[in-house]
Parts: sequence; structure tokens; C-alpha cells
Amino acid sequence: MTIEQELAALRGGAPEKSPSVRTLAGFARHCDCAVSNLALATRTDLDTLLKGTDFEVKSGQDPQAFLRGNKFEQIVKDMDCAALLKLLREKAGFSITEARLANLRVGSAPNLQGLKRRAFRTRMELKKIVSGRKDAYNILDGAVLSCHIAGRIAYFETDGLAATFAGKIHPIEVKSFPCTDGRCDSEKLGAACDQAAWYALLVRLTLLDLGLRADAVSDNGFIVLPEGVGLAPTLLVQNLSTRIGRAGRLLALAPKGAEILRFASGLHFPSDQEQAQKRVNALENIMDTAGTAYHPDCLQDCGMARLCRFRAQNIGHPSMCGSHVMRFLPGVLSLQRAIELASGEKPAQAESHAAAALVRAKTVYDRVLSKGTI
Repeated sequence: MTIEQELAALRGGAPEKSPSVRTLAGFARHCDCAVSNLALATRTDLDTLLKGTDFEVKSGQDPQAFLRGNKFEQIVKDMDCAALLKLLREKAGFSITEARLANLRVGSAPNLQGLKRRAFRTRMELKKIVSGRKDAYNILDGAVLSCHIAGRIAYFETDGLAATFAGKIHPIEVKSFPCTDGRCDSEKLGAACDQAAWYALLVRLTLLDLGLRADAVSDNGFIVLPEGVGLAPTLLVQNLSTRIGRAGRLLALAPKGAEILRFASGLHFPSDQEQAQKRVNALENIMDTAGTAYHPDCLQDCGMARLCRFRAQNIGHPSMCGSHVMRFLPGVLSLQRAIELASGEKPAQAESHAAAALVRAKTVYDRVLSKGTI
């Protein structure tokens, strides 16, 4: 049995979820969670496994936001990307007067074979661009990039576009959240920059695989957003160098097929058709065996988050106090243990740093209660 077949067996009857750049960006927040690693390696869709239970996480995009996003993307791309080209000239200093646009979706079926076809064509077009061919396109729409995750090739369709200028390739992300007076939601902008950074990294890896210069990909990415409450587009130039470096380090940490098979021996995810309580029991067995790392951010994008939070509450895990508290309690597995250490219990080696801080904090706390002063 191949590694791919063994990983599919670990997924069991659970629904499959193809990795996306959003998945990779989310992995950045969950790389310390063994269950998250297992789901990524087996391509298990965690969003539906707790459906019909007390721990179901409501997921999915607001239909109105979805329609707004599609409409905005259409405005940006209409008339051979005329609006985008105008922004590139005015906001990014592009000197090109005509967009030589390649829509790689044309002629490719919306399935795995279509993705493979587009990935091959993407490689060929990138080779033309970096080689300085006169027939090279300067804007690619629907490019597909790939990398290995857990011993299998994963394909990633770019949400936005890729453009070239002065011999450099720039990732472009088209998002529909508003930008007013050059300001926008910092969290959403950060997520968009993370996705653009992943695209930049994957393009660099593709170029290296082709024996070409990785530095042909710019550190700058372009985020295209609506100006204000309307749908008139504007463009923000963002330096992605730090995020690209971080994405590279995280990709190196992505689960390896052989490692996953070693620690997950005997485990498999339940089918989403099984009875609700059986699914919960099976998932808790996986969590007990493999281990999890709950923190409040998990509620944003993990289908297991509410079950993890319930388990953390039951044991009084420090994560229930937020990430800022967790940073001060390394090695401490429960709030009850934190109380014991603060009261003078002998710490284990992993608890020693936190124990010293807890004792000092309790000394101050007791002094304030008894004397009313620090």
C-alpha cells in the first residue's frame, strides 16, 4: 500500500478537502496541533464532522459578501483587466500600456486533470516571463501552483492574478473588504498579505524547480480593494518579505507522510454519516491519542474548535485565559496546577520558569490584600 493509500485510509469515511492557500495560511496558526497536521496530511474536511452535535461550527461565507466579492472581481478583470492595468500604472509605477493577459482557465476542465493542465501551463508561462521572451504575458489569470504536502502533490489555484514589471513577478490579491483613506481592517489585510506571500513562495519554488532565478519574484505584493463603500477599485502595495520567509519555514514544518503514519497508527477519522455521539467519541479518541493545541484563534477556521474549547474548559487549560496568559505559563497544563505552583509546590523541570513567576505574582497579590499596597 502506498503512502497516499495509507493516508486515505486514515481519512476513513470523512469527506475530503483539497488544500488551498487559505488552508496553508491557516496552518500557520495551527502548526502546533497534531490533529490539524493529521487533517492536512490526510486532506480531511473537519468542518462537517461535528454537524448535528452540540459542537457544530457554523461555517461558510455570507451570501451577500460572496456576491459582492464576485462582482468586485469582475469589475477588476473586465475589458482585459482595464481597471487593474490603470491601477498598476497609477499606484505601482508600471510603464506597460497594454495588458497581455493569459486566462489559464480557458480550455481546462474544473477538476484535478484541469488543475494539472493549468499547473503545467503556468510553469511554461513563468519560464517565458523570466527568460524575457517577447511573447510572454505580463498578467496571468487562473494560474495554478503546486508543492508537496505529506508526500503528495497539492495544487493551488491563485485567487488573484500575477503580473510582471521590470523583470519581476508580483502576486496580486483581489479582495472585497473596503479601504477608506488608505486604511482598512488590519486583520483582513494581514490575511490577504499572507495569501499573497504563499503565492510568491510557491512561484519561487516553481522557478527553482525549473532551474531559474527565484529572485525574479518581487518581495512586493499588490492588494486590490474597493475604495470606500462602493466598488471602485484601489491598490495597496505591501512588502511581503517577512511573510514569505515565514511561509517558507512553515512549509518546511508541514506534515510528512511517513511521520503522520507513525504517530497515527490505528487511528482513522469517522464518517460524517455516522451517528452524532459516535463521531464525537471517535474524534475525542483521536484528540487524546494525537494531541491538540487549542487557543481562541482556532474558533476562526477550525471545525473542531468548539469541541477543543469544551475539553480545555473541563481541565481548566490556561488557553481559556487567552494567548497573552499562555505565554506566561510555559509547561503548565492547567490553571489548578498554576495555583499549586504559586502556593509553593515543587515544579517539574518544564514548569520551573512559570513557577518562579507565579510565586512572585502571588507574593505581590497577598501583599496587596493584606496591606493594600504593592
